[in-house]
Amino acid sequence: MTPDDFDEVWRIRRRAFGGPVLPGPSWPGDLSTWRGFVADSGDGLCGFLRIRRLGQFFGGRVVPMGGLASVAVDPHARGRGVASGLVDAALHAMRADGQPLSALFTRVPALYRGRGWERAGVVEHADLDLTALRGLPGGKYALRPLAGFDVQECYRALAIDGMLERRDFLLRGDPELGSVALDSDGGVRGYVDLSRVDSRLDVHDLVALDSEAAVVLLRSLASWSGLIDRVRIRSAEPEVLALLLPDGLPSPETEPWYLRVVDFPAAVAARGWPAARLLAEGTQTCVEIVDEHAPWHAGTHRLVVEGGTVHSERTSRRADLRLHTRALGPWFSGAASTSTLIRAGLCTGDGSVLDALVSRGTPRMLDSF
Repeated sequence: MTPDDFDEVWRIRRRAFGGPVLPGPSWPGDLSTWRGFVADSGDGLCGFLRIRRLGQFFGGRVVPMGGLASVAVDPHARGRGVASGLVDAALHAMRADGQPLSALFTRVPALYRGRGWERAGVVEHADLDLTALRGLPGGKYALRPLAGFDVQECYRALAIDGMLERRDFLLRGDPELGSVALDSDGGVRGYVDLSRVDSRLDVHDLVALDSEAAVVLLRSLASWSGLIDRVRIRSAEPEVLALLLPDGLPSPETEPWYLRVVDFPAAVAARGWPAARLLAEGTQTCVEIVDEHAPWHAGTHRLVVEGGTVHSERTSRRADLRLHTRALGPWFSGAASTSTLIRAGLCTGDGSVLDALVSRGTPRMLDSF
C-alpha cells in the first residue's frame, strides 16, 4: 500500500465492514505502527490487509508479533483467491520484518486455519450485577484516581502469556473514573481502567499484582452501587477474581484469537522458557514441521535445553514428533498439549519434551485489534 491508495483502501474497508463514507482524521493513523497490502485486479484495487507491529508476552519475554487485521475484499472479487493471496504475501512480509508470530481475530477461521493459524487464546469478559461485589473485606492499600499515574510497569509486571506488549501504553477508559491501588511506599500494585456506558461500567483492564490490590479495586467498583446496575469486567486473571468474590465469577463471554508461528527458530529464540530451568541440561527433542505456506522453516529442528533456555538448530536426525503448522500456535502459547493435538490429528509422535517446556493454561489478551 502507498499513500496514493489511502482513499480507495478506505472505500474497500467501508464496503466490507461499514462505516462513514468519508474517512475521519484518524485515518490512516501512525504508519510506523502498521504495514498495509493491497490486491489489484488490473481494473483497480479489490482487497486490503493490514499488519500491525505488535509484541506479545510468552514466558515473560516479548516476542515480536504481526497482528493481522482489516482483511477486506470487494464483493465482486470474492471467491477468486484474493484474501488467500493477501495472507500469503503477509506471511513473507512478517518473516522479512522480523515478526516470528502472527495473531488475529476472525469470524471466518477456515481461511486462516488453511494458512496455519489456530485458536490459541481468548479475550474474556465477565458480566455481573454490582451486588456481587458486596461483602469484600477492606484492604490496606490506598485508592487514588487513575489520572496522572503511569501504570505501564504494573501492566508489564503481570505479563500473562498472550498479553500484548503495549509499547505506547494507551488506556481506553476515562482516567477520571479509573483507580490505582498504592502500597505504603506509593508503588502501584494494581489499577482499573473503566468507562461508564449508561447504567453499566465497562472495565477495560483490571490488573492486580496481589490479592490486596484486587480487593481494593473490586471495592472501588462496588462503590458505584445505586448509580450503576451492572459491570462488565475484562481481566487477565479471572480465576483470581473468582476466588476472591463471595459468590465467585459468572461464566465469562469469550472471544478467541488465533496464533501462527511464522518463523519457528526465531520464535523459539525470542520466547522465554521458565520451565527449561527445571529440566536437565542437554534435554533435547527433534521436531519436524510440515508447513507448505512457510517453507523457510519446514523440516526438522533439534531443540536443546542449555543454560536454562532453549536453542533451536536444523538437523538431519529422525524426528521425535511431527507437527502440522496449525499445531505450533496452540503448543507455543500453552493452549493445548501435544496429546490434545495428536488426538486432533495435527501431530504424531512423542511430545513429552515439548509439553515439559511450556506451561499449560489459558493465554489471554486484554486487547482486540
